[in-house]
Amino acid sequence: MDITFSTMQVILVGAVTIFLVTTILVKYLGNYRSRLPPGPRAIPVIGHLHLLIDKTRPIHQILNSLSLLYGPIMQLKFGSSPVLVINSSDLAKECFTVNDKAFASRPRPAHGQHLGYNYYNLGWAPYGPYWRNARKICVLELLSSKRIQSFRPKRMKEICKAVYSMFQQSQLQSIVNMRNVLYQLTFKTLMAMIIDDRYFGEELGIPADLFTHLIEETLILKGVICIGDYIPWLKWLDLQGYEKAMKEVQGKLDLYMRRILDKHREKGLKEEGVMEDFIDVLISQAKENGDAIPEKDAFIKATALVMIGAGSDTSSVALEWALSMLLQHPKVMNKAQEELDSKIGRNRLVEESDIHQLQYLQAIVKETLRLHPSAPLLVPHKSIEDCILGGYHIPSGTLLMVNAWAIHRDPKEWNKPLEFIPERFTEKEIEIDNILRGNDFEMIPFGAGRRGCPRASLAMCMMQTTLARLLQSFDWFVPDGRLIDMNEGIGLTAPRAMPLEVNIKPRLSHHQYQQEV
Repeated sequence: MDITFSTMQVILVGAVTIFLVTTILVKYLGNYRSRLPPGPRAIPVIGHLHLLIDKTRPIHQILNSLSLLYGPIMQLKFGSSPVLVINSSDLAKECFTVNDKAFASRPRPAHGQHLGYNYYNLGWAPYGPYWRNARKICVLELLSSKRIQSFRPKRMKEICKAVYSMFQQSQLQSIVNMRNVLYQLTFKTLMAMIIDDRYFGEELGIPADLFTHLIEETLILKGVICIGDYIPWLKWLDLQGYEKAMKEVQGKLDLYMRRILDKHREKGLKEEGVMEDFIDVLISQAKENGDAIPEKDAFIKATALVMIGAGSDTSSVALEWALSMLLQHPKVMNKAQEELDSKIGRNRLVEESDIHQLQYLQAIVKETLRLHPSAPLLVPHKSIEDCILGGYHIPSGTLLMVNAWAIHRDPKEWNKPLEFIPERFTEKEIEIDNILRGNDFEMIPFGAGRRGCPRASLAMCMMQTTLARLLQSFDWFVPDGRLIDMNEGIGLTAPRAMPLEVNIKPRLSHHQYQQEV
């Protein structure tokens, strides 16, 4: 083939051009991909884990202090795991809208394996077909508005029993430990809805007290930091003994859960179509969904246990903070009680159906969740693909930690962010539905995006109704000579450092509750 000199020149110039362009692009893309968010220098092997070992401050406060130095998007390393920390609503929005699918999965902590039936727990299930099917069941069948309403009598019965017990305590003029009262109330309410108390008792081989104790142990173990989660080559040693403890607790708890499922199925054969608690619903749905739920018993047990454990802890902590804030702000408490007196009166007890009238009480709950979200650090996400966030390259496999506590207190988003001002919600009109769905990223107490908490509606329902009953039923006082410690304690749900202890004086006749009980 005859090629002229001019043609050879064109080919040569083209080849050189392609080489230069390729070299520039490779160099540019290499620099771009290495453009990670800022952060402190890591220590070999442990990364930044040493920064979390501070028994005086919760982790969300530690991370917030670091973000003040390095910015609202920060890169850390926990052992060998890259960790991205987000401290602003704009970046949170970018995470859960543009990059929602990229961050749709979860890491695989030891407690998700040992206490969550090998990640069948919806909260820790990896992104994929099982998670989609399980979430669909929870949202459309288990936690739908219709289903939540069907269990209203059980919720109101437990609230009545708890408040009546408080009436009896008030007659003794004793100090009431509200942490115990609120935890027992939320725990028993969830138990009544999820596992009816007919399945407990010595004669059935399922002692309720021991079952409760095991649930409490799982909550403690879920809050520990397992070194093996972040330094995998140390995992087999279980240096802290946490994984052994998880297996022992889960073994005992699973024994009872298997008995509970067997008794539900026995009852189901006798009373087909009758659904008296959430486990009945889960059994029915697992059967209807066939191969979409491969391990049916694991799905049922994991879903029931996470709802009992996480739900009772987060709701009771939020209610304890709400009462603490009201005792610190008596004018706000008086205004809430005046709203109850004017809209409901004292001749009847406030019901769930009345909550829509109590706009100021709703604002109090929202303001409490703003200042003290029950999940100050949202449940960690894990990226399943490379993405760009805030102009930085985020590699696949990165853990995402969104600091809701810091976002809720951001002075760029909130006027007087550290002050308890329920009126800000009646003026700004951030609707409850938006908070539940995670549509307003300056306040995300229940998370956002496709991994947002499906229990949000039930949690808000329980918190608002319980607080309304407590404020309608009693006047509240700080015991003489005491100050309310408003410091946060250590824990995943940011509980108060000290339990709230109060004196109470009835505003209603105990006969109103006696009739209900």
